[in-house]
Amino acid sequence: MNPHMYIENTDTVSKGFEFVSTVQKRGHILPVTFGAIPDDILLDIFDFFLQGIEPFSYYRAKRWNRLVHVCKRWRYLVFASPLRLDLCLYCKGRTPVMETLDVWPPLPIEISSYNLSPNILAALEHRDRVRRVSFHRIPQNRLAKLMLEPFPALERLSLETDPEMNENPPALPSSFLGGSAPRLQSLSLSNISLPTLPQLLSSSNDLVDLSLQKIPYGGYISPEAMATCLCALTRLTNLRIRFSFNCLGSRHRPSPKTQGQSPLTRTVLASLTKFEFYGDSRYLEYLVAGIDAPVLKVVDISPTDVALSSSLIFDIQNLTRSIDHSPTLMSYNQAKMVLSYRHVEIRLLPTMKTHHDEFFLAIRFNDANFQLPSICSHFSFLLSGVERLHIEGRWTPSVQADMVDARWLDLFSPFISVQTLQISRRVIPFIVPELEGLSVELATKVLPALGDLYLEEDLKYPPLASGWEQRGIERFITARQCSNHPVAVHYLEVSS
Repeated sequence: MNPHMYIENTDTVSKGFEFVSTVQKRGHILPVTFGAIPDDILLDIFDFFLQGIEPFSYYRAKRWNRLVHVCKRWRYLVFASPLRLDLCLYCKGRTPVMETLDVWPPLPIEISSYNLSPNILAALEHRDRVRRVSFHRIPQNRLAKLMLEPFPALERLSLETDPEMNENPPALPSSFLGGSAPRLQSLSLSNISLPTLPQLLSSSNDLVDLSLQKIPYGGYISPEAMATCLCALTRLTNLRIRFSFNCLGSRHRPSPKTQGQSPLTRTVLASLTKFEFYGDSRYLEYLVAGIDAPVLKVVDISPTDVALSSSLIFDIQNLTRSIDHSPTLMSYNQAKMVLSYRHVEIRLLPTMKTHHDEFFLAIRFNDANFQLPSICSHFSFLLSGVERLHIEGRWTPSVQADMVDARWLDLFSPFISVQTLQISRRVIPFIVPELEGLSVELATKVLPALGDLYLEEDLKYPPLASGWEQRGIERFITARQCSNHPVAVHYLEVSS
């Protein structure tokens, strides 16, 4: 690394650059050595050098490793600020752990590997320093003897067993992590049986991220037990529950004694912002019936049982009740609805668009009957304040016939405040026939506040002006004019 740097930009908020700017005189660019920069400002520069790289990652370890090899002063500064710079030793399967630990200071350890090599086992011996562990597709017969002692510093744990080695995935032993993980903040388990999970979660009050994926048939945990586990996780922000394909069915529903009943007590997950579920709808019903999540912003659910999805849509009132307490929901005035075969996404945006203020709802249903109007009616409390609505279709031509009987007019019933409607070219052929047949009286009841209609033109489709859709649109516009509720039509050229 060159020990000199030349600074041309003096207009910067960085302390390092502010310091360097003071040595410039009369517009001349003077060389500044790093040796002239005070320690605190040099640490700010190191912070900037590591900025944007996830803490406790392989790439971050490589970057600070470069810093400590420049000179003794830099090495001293880096190792004197391990918390500020988020230093860690990153161990993979081929990392020479013994040699590495002898060379470096006693920094936190992150382990990530696809195998349990001697190097990895050696790293696990330093239990008081292990902060993060990620094992991918490890042999199932090795899990029972893995990490049975306490890991007091462990903050993040991800375990995935190899699904191709055995049809009966192993269970977490009761002595896993010594039975407790007080500092654990993130837990991800995949293809692992979960009977002993409640014991582990009972000691993990600081858990922020819980991901249970590919839950096997033999590893079932009842919704009653899951609801009990969640009671202690008051700091939880992300919750993901996904059952394996081959374990779906009556086994994963509430017990006969509790089926159709709500939990006696409700759990307030005050920090939960993201909830994902894939599995039986009755399991979901019982689970969400006992949850209040006032700041929930992302809901992604996939019920897998056909009969329940087509009848009650897994008692969606339970889910709406769990997110109905958010004080910011009424501030959403823009919505984008993405429709595809057996899948609907609704994204709500506030007036001042920021990524963190979005509300996202995705529902995937295992039934050919298109249920979007029913879904929208259950979420009318979210949609009634929307003023700008964009509807986009992403289905393939092979399933278009299933979209004809989708009750498109019922879809619009919750949108009583929409003033601007934008429709993608793929959706227009299904909505226009519904609008065309409306009488003057009914034309004002569908989207009563509508003032501007934007229709997207796509080069892959025939022009609207020369097609039957244009005639249907004109009839709808005429009906609105006759009722003193005129609508202006605009055409947008887009490319798919």
